[in-house]
Parts: sequence; structure tokens; C-alpha cells
Amino acid sequence: MEKVELRFLRITYSHTHAGAYALILGEVEGDRRLPIIVGAAEAQAIAIQVEHIKPARPMTH
Repeated sequence: MEKVELRFLRITYSHTHAGAYALILGEVEGDRRLPIIVGAAEAQAIAIQVEHIKPARPMTH
């Protein structure tokens, strides 16, 4: 099986899973998208890293 390089595109609220978010990844050399459903805590942790936000206190994990 051939590996495909992906890049982060965005995080959006999931319309099909209540209280969840969709992490959208896209192919570097293609047009396909891969949604990954994550919880609110995971979405927040990812958003903090993507936006380069420095939290006032350390994260609990």
C-alpha cells in the first residue's frame, strides 16, 4: 500500500456528530480530503497549537 502525505486544512464543527469536531486533512499532491472526528478537548488542543496560542496555565495532559 502506498503512503500518501497529508496536511492540516482546518477544524470545523461536525454537523453529523453532536458536540464533536471534524479535523480536515488534505492530500499534499491531490484533491482528496480526510475528515477525522474528534472531541471538543482534542479540537481545542489542536487549535491552540495551530494558532500558536500560549495558554495561561499548562494543559492537563
